Amino acid sequence: MTKYWAAFVAVMLLSGTPAVAAGWADGFKVCDADGSGTVSRSEWNACEAKLDPQMNPTFTTMDTDHNNSVDEAEWAAGEKFKTAIGNNCKESTSSWCACQSHTEKPECQKSN
Repeated sequence: MTKYWAAFVAVMLLSGTPAVAAGWADGFKVCDADGSGTVSRSEWNACEAKLDPQMNPTFTTMDTDHNNSVDEAEWAAGEKFKTAIGNNCKESTSSWCACQSHTEKPECQKSN
């Protein structure tokens, strides 16, 4: 009986879980809750958990024009940052990863 009860509770909990974005690009639409074409800091705070949690850039990193919102171009740049850090820095043997400051470099965009 306990197995069935645990399964029932799991189904009930998961049915109330918000949708998770399939990929980084899809995440923009998920995070832009009000449909304004930008993601505000409050939308990001509410949405970040819905994205793949590994090596997400911070809101401040993505908001390059410092207007307290992230547009689609800044979001795309955030994907490059996520790729560079995720692929190249998680296995770094030192306390510094060159891709952290130079995400635009081709070697930082390749998968390891």
